[in-house]
Amino acid sequence: MTTTPHYYIGIMTGTSLDGIDAALIRADGDRYTYLAHSELPMPPALRAALYALYQPGNNELHRAAIAAWEHAAASAAAVTALLRETGLDAATITAIGAHGQTLRHEPDHDPPYTIQLQNPARLAELSGIDTIADFRSRDIASGGQGAPLAPLFQRGLLGLERGTIINIGGIANISLLTAQGSSGYDTGPGNGLMDGWIQAHRDLPFDADGDWARSGTLLPDLLARFLADPYFHRPPPKSSGRDHFHHDWLNRHLLGIEAAADVQRTLLELTARSISDAILAQPTGGEIILAGGGAKNAFLVERINAHLAAHGYRCTPCPIPTQALEAAGFAWLAAQFVQRRPLALAATTGGQPRILGALYPA
Repeated sequence: MTTTPHYYIGIMTGTSLDGIDAALIRADGDRYTYLAHSELPMPPALRAALYALYQPGNNELHRAAIAAWEHAAASAAAVTALLRETGLDAATITAIGAHGQTLRHEPDHDPPYTIQLQNPARLAELSGIDTIADFRSRDIASGGQGAPLAPLFQRGLLGLERGTIINIGGIANISLLTAQGSSGYDTGPGNGLMDGWIQAHRDLPFDADGDWARSGTLLPDLLARFLADPYFHRPPPKSSGRDHFHHDWLNRHLLGIEAAADVQRTLLELTARSISDAILAQPTGGEIILAGGGAKNAFLVERINAHLAAHGYRCTPCPIPTQALEAAGFAWLAAQFVQRRPLALAATTGGQPRILGALYPA
């Protein structure tokens, strides 16, 4: 018996704010296939507005509403670009899964909350496609952390029965796939602190291949202060964000005498150490796959592999383009919403089985 294929688009803007990713997948019953990816640069004015909203400030509700309006326009442009590249039209797409821009993530606050800035009503209006959004808040309402959601979709998209997947965005997360199921959590900083530091000191958006970090000297005492943060010692499930690992967090650990390149080198080592520690703490016996923007940082990958080598492990590239995986994941989550499928969240977020998302019809 054949099934009619359905097409879904996922939209993701990560905490690094480097671009807007759109990914197309096809659903044939329970089988999902990644098809295509498009990336547009984040408009500079929107990037600046979102970056400013990471920290509390004056008139932030007004500024957030304007940023959400512009975020929807940028997301719709990414959808249009993807449709143009694939030769499809909006009528062939069942739904968009839109993540939004995480500005606050406080699952341990009383009461808990998470904020993904977006305007899905405007995205549905501009794209002409049903839009599913607000995936995390229902999980938090059910007692979960709201993150990570990646382990839920990675098994289906990558076809792995066993393995470890590290997604390195602004924050890094780990997915552990075993015969018993999927679990995962945020390991700590990914690219976010490094990106912010090089932007402040060299006016560059990111450290290409980690070359600036490579030029610096590791500061062991600073690394020890970083790793003493209680987050690294909490058991999973746990999640974090730029509202914890941010510029002020970094400055609190500095003495003010460090060379900027040495700080960058130590920030890279923090990401490499926290990721490799998480991998070694729960080996799955399968492939170790690196994804996300950080997988393009040659020195970071080198340092992760150096920590793993003594234990006989080595990372492999992601079979889906690294920048596409999370966007494809939110396309998958949109498909689960359309099919009214509750997701098993206990091992990843600590939440109850729930259908995630909310519908904004075109």
